[in-house]
Amino acid sequence: MWFMHLSLLGGWLPACIDVLAWASLLADIAWRRRPAWHWTVIAAASGVGAVALAGVIDVPSRFGNSYPRSFVVWGALPLFAAGAVAWQWRWVAWWRRAVALASIPALVAFAAMQINAHYGYLPTVGDLFGTPLAGQVDAARLLSRLPPHIGGHRVREVAGSMPVPTGGVVAQVDLPALVSGFQHRNAWLWVPPVYFLVPRPRLPVLMLIAGTPGSPSDWLRGGGALALANSWAATHHGFAPVMVLPDANGYATGDTECVNGPRGQAETYLSVDVPRYMIEHFDVAASPHQWAIAGLSEGGTCALELVTRHPERFSTFADFSGDAAPTVGTDARTIHVLYRGSTSAWRAHDPATWFAKDASDGVQGVFAVGNGDHRYLQIALSLADVARADGLQVAVDVLPGGGHNFYTWKRALRDAYPWLISRVDTTNLVVQPHA
Repeated sequence: MWFMHLSLLGGWLPACIDVLAWASLLADIAWRRRPAWHWTVIAAASGVGAVALAGVIDVPSRFGNSYPRSFVVWGALPLFAAGAVAWQWRWVAWWRRAVALASIPALVAFAAMQINAHYGYLPTVGDLFGTPLAGQVDAARLLSRLPPHIGGHRVREVAGSMPVPTGGVVAQVDLPALVSGFQHRNAWLWVPPVYFLVPRPRLPVLMLIAGTPGSPSDWLRGGGALALANSWAATHHGFAPVMVLPDANGYATGDTECVNGPRGQAETYLSVDVPRYMIEHFDVAASPHQWAIAGLSEGGTCALELVTRHPERFSTFADFSGDAAPTVGTDARTIHVLYRGSTSAWRAHDPATWFAKDASDGVQGVFAVGNGDHRYLQIALSLADVARADGLQVAVDVLPGGGHNFYTWKRALRDAYPWLISRVDTTNLVVQPHA
């Protein structure tokens, strides 16, 4: 449907929601003359309510401290509208009550639009409602190795072999937790056109980890990974790394930090279960030199932690705006929540303690962060200094004008993608573009 392509980040739809929200709010408070202190009391109560609600939700722990404080104002507006409705309900006609009541969801929508615009999380209406992605098919098509006319793609010949799709294919798949038992959501898997060649090449793998709150599909939608991979494949004879986007948290607001602990055996799931299933069922490369991992925010922390602790599985990382180590707040809270009070386990998950060993194993990586994301910029620069002192080869990509949002992470992946491919493509399959 045409409206599924409407932008949620700009254009007429967000503008209309803004106008509707503010117009309904003004109508809400303009019915009767009221002393100014009445509105002051309602506004103060709304602000206190918004702060209290943020405390109940535990916003700093769940969402970090990267959000602007204006979010509290946006959250207070629907509460203010509700207070104004209640304050004047008995003195106004029924139709004005209806208008006033409509202002509450309108302001909720306005607040959601402001937050979404800040992070660039859901670019379109279709992303909001989870409409199928470009080239999306059922996972059974990939497992059954059906001919590549699937997904509505046109096909073409490659190197005189069987036809392959002109674009990559993406599917939602269950990657079972056979060893870890981790309670997970379905992953996403993107395969390039040459996945359907016979015989199939053992393609390298790029694992992408989202943050919290979030979903495994975040990289495909807000992160732009789907369009980026399809574009690369289109100019490189249909070759590109397979992308796997597993679930690291179990649910939308979960936060495992990709460690084994009370919140689940996420580390084992991501370093053992997922790679093993991918190698056995999707015929991808088995060598750690052909596996890279990248992540955003919490996912960036995961990428760094998983590579440094598991060089036998991953050789390359891209950490976009991640923390220095797995954390859920203070050190004391982190030790209690993530490691059941074990200080030794907490220390063992400090990536910097593994840098010297990783350097000898040939691990390399990149840190990427926006220059406006001050806390994470300092973390990235500090980690890079420690890594280099230990002989670990890393680069730092500081993105001008970038913040802690999908606009930045989309740019970061675009910058890092050719280098990531050069690292995992040890057989020189995917780096040669069309002449």
